[in-house]
Amino acid sequence: MKKSIKIISVIVAVAAVIGIGAVIASQPEVIDFGEVTLSDIPEKAEGATRVMSFNVRCVSDDNGHTIANRSQLVTAVLEQYAPDTFGVQEATPKWIKILDKEFGEKYARVGDGRSPIEMFTEYSCVYYLKDKYNLLDSGTIWLSETPEKKYTKDFDSKHNRIASWAVLEDKTTGEKFTHINTHLDHVLESTRVEQVKVLQAKIAELEKETTVICTGDFNTFETAEAYAQMCKTMDDTKLVAEKSDTGITFHNYGTIEEHDDGAIDFVFATKGTKALTYKIIRDSVDGIYPSDHYPIVADVVLK
Repeated sequence: MKKSIKIISVIVAVAAVIGIGAVIASQPEVIDFGEVTLSDIPEKAEGATRVMSFNVRCVSDDNGHTIANRSQLVTAVLEQYAPDTFGVQEATPKWIKILDKEFGEKYARVGDGRSPIEMFTEYSCVYYLKDKYNLLDSGTIWLSETPEKKYTKDFDSKHNRIASWAVLEDKTTGEKFTHINTHLDHVLESTRVEQVKVLQAKIAELEKETTVICTGDFNTFETAEAYAQMCKTMDDTKLVAEKSDTGITFHNYGTIEEHDDGAIDFVFATKGTKALTYKIIRDSVDGIYPSDHYPIVADVVLK
């Protein structure tokens, strides 16, 4: 009996070693991209504020498009475009750790996770330049019938959906504005329309004090009702910018061609806000993209 137990133990041990080896062998290669140089970065005009929206994609390994590889390109985009503020979507705790490590000295962030359970949560944080801005106020609402109540969802939403904001004051000029960032649900258009209405109510409150810039993945096309609802109260910066860009923003790692329905990621601004440039950032390196969404950036002149 003892001999049998020893044989079984050896078999289990060997199987474990083989299993661990197989896992290690199956780990995708981490590519060292070296120095990444992005193309056609617009020069920011004096007095302009550069705002970015960036869905960084939550999945660690999207058929070979790993966070380990993509994070190098996300870092390059943020470093070289150097936004004054940026909003992220699908930012898991893993992404938050990466962004804090790379940019924690330069940017501060605000925003709660959408779920109390870490392994299921995502953030729609707003990041802002520490040296440039004072943070006057910040918070997170849930896009539900009770937006101030944490972790709530309504309107047949698949997930808890949130919007986080920062009220910022330029330390030099005293100029103030609010950046609010969101990520609407991905299933029903009727859900997104109701979530937009909750978002608009908060924006209307914030606009009593400052100009508001709203970034996000709206999961809705320019031809859809939720987008039309949003445009009732805010300007889509690509439509009013002096130098603009058009096209899709969700591309699934370069596998989706341009189509007439357009973008699903947007930079909106308080109506009448002057926009100088709007750009879709389409860079990739060796077939690897920073995300399955293109980041977008707008330079605005605040009122």
